Amino acid sequence: MTIATTLIVMDRIDLMKTFLKVADTGSFTAGAEKLGMTPQLASKYVRALEDELSAQLFHRSTRRVTLSDTGTAFYERCARFVADFEELKADVRQDTCAPRGDLRITAPHCFGEKYLLSALADFSEQFPEIHATLELTDRYVDLLEDGMDLAIRIGSLADSSLFARQIGMASVVVCASPEYLSAAPNLSHPAELAMHACVVDTNFRMRNKWTFTVDGKSEVFEVASRLKVNNANAARTLALKGRGVVLTPSYMVTDDLANERLVQLLGEFTTAELAIHALYPSKRHLTARVQRFIEFIAKRVQHLR
Repeated sequence: MTIATTLIVMDRIDLMKTFLKVADTGSFTAGAEKLGMTPQLASKYVRALEDELSAQLFHRSTRRVTLSDTGTAFYERCARFVADFEELKADVRQDTCAPRGDLRITAPHCFGEKYLLSALADFSEQFPEIHATLELTDRYVDLLEDGMDLAIRIGSLADSSLFARQIGMASVVVCASPEYLSAAPNLSHPAELAMHACVVDTNFRMRNKWTFTVDGKSEVFEVASRLKVNNANAARTLALKGRGVVLTPSYMVTDDLANERLVQLLGEFTTAELAIHALYPSKRHLTARVQRFIEFIAKRVQHLR
């Protein structure tokens, strides 16, 4: 009878944890000490795992234990499996108590300042055991490489291995200041944008190619971009200073339009709407704290149009 058979009731997760600790320390004695067990038991656990896998995971000598080629290949997947199990176990426990732990979020700078900061303040009050970090940046963030739990992204999504949940929509408006319009040519049709100075936000993928619905059909119009910026608030500021026509998310200029600091243009020609997504890594279990935040922020942004 093999060791694996005699220890059939043993938790395989414990076998894997023992294997990982012995591999990390290079010693059954040191690994066992960190796990609070005897070296003999640690050796028995590893033997049981090897019998289960029908593979030799370690090369053993009187001085040191080193991973075999099979053990090296097994190590990375084993470590990931154990980490995922521990995270899943923590989440299951959180079903009966308040979610807790670290939460790292990234979002576009302007959208984050306008909506996420106040939402995050309220969220932290409701879930005091969640410790959140918010990184506001307009650069592309690799969630896995940068250790982020969640990203808020606006607009069309590039193909990726991430899961995405749409949490809202934002309309896009064309506007300019009364000062600019008082000295500019008439603007009653998208084709006339070619005669205007336009401020281009390079965060939009279309940049200086703006899309409108004309007579029920989608058409693209190339605009003359006197100024280009990579930030929606910067584009808004330049529009307020009379430097041209801007295409921008409506949430950036709601107050300006209401107070007539800016004037909406071409309203009868529908522009594309921007989808707002929450993205999280597909290879990681969706934790309770991430799920709670997605649900929380979705209620805040679902009526941005």
